[in-house]
Amino acid sequence: MKWNEVSIHTKESNEESFSIFLNKISKGVSVEHSLDILKRKIDDFDDKYRLDPKDYPESDIRIVVYFDETVDLDDKMDAIHSFIDEEPLDAKADIKVAVKQIDEADWENEWKKYFHSFRVSEHFVIVPSWELDEYEFLEGNKLIKLDPGMAFGTGDHPTTSMCLKLVERIVRPEHKIIDVGTGSGILTIGAHLLGARDLKATDIDDLSIKVARENFELNGCAEDIVLETGDLLKDETEQYDIIIANILAHIVDDMIDDAYSRLNDGGRFIASGIITEAQEGITSHMSAAGFKIEEVLKENGWVSILAQKV
Repeated sequence: MKWNEVSIHTKESNEESFSIFLNKISKGVSVEHSLDILKRKIDDFDDKYRLDPKDYPESDIRIVVYFDETVDLDDKMDAIHSFIDEEPLDAKADIKVAVKQIDEADWENEWKKYFHSFRVSEHFVIVPSWELDEYEFLEGNKLIKLDPGMAFGTGDHPTTSMCLKLVERIVRPEHKIIDVGTGSGILTIGAHLLGARDLKATDIDDLSIKVARENFELNGCAEDIVLETGDLLKDETEQYDIIIANILAHIVDDMIDDAYSRLNDGGRFIASGIITEAQEGITSHMSAAGFKIEEVLKENGWVSILAQKV
């Protein structure tokens, strides 16, 4: 299969607006920051990363979205240009939109240019398969081996990294866990590394299911995970100790009541993919459903919420 890659070069201040819009018309968005921005945000950047400047935007950010060859690309491009024309974006005149076609077989090589090993929390380290031979393992590290494929979720976006920090904090071996909208499977793999063995991962997208299965096999945890196509929690009948959903705010909002019903007493709900503007609405709905808000993490305009069924 061939894919159309649409890249948008714009100011960092436009990231949130573009991400929300593009997630509505596609199945995922990738954001590439210039090295200057990365160095500003990450302590000891030069010690942690060895990146080629040619692989990154010279300035600001590049937002990338993919549409497969069966999608009407003209319709998508019209929607993108209309969004740019109508929304109050910064430096509109400098926004550049480019399109190129890539083969699915070339996707791995595209990721190799941009995706490198990095530490995401106190113990979790993300390592792409092509860097495993070079990685210097340190005692206490929990390695999540990852090939993103055509699914999203590499750990470098705040929504995923904050989820991993919460997973690291609360998951215990005895917990029964479901990861809704698993994407690349990264959060389920993290839970498995913490000793959990009663695990389920679901996604509505068949391609994500394929990629997640490959990553579970890469990490040697496939036998402990039930992987299914599923639409949120609508068809779930079992009870869980932890429900994880790193999706989008309006989708999280749709599943709050179901999450409360499907959790055991004292169970936790990790919800992410939420923009700061949507935080109050989400936490209010959670509280009304019976949840106690335990913790809220914030990073770069995104929010992750840890709530407990009480």
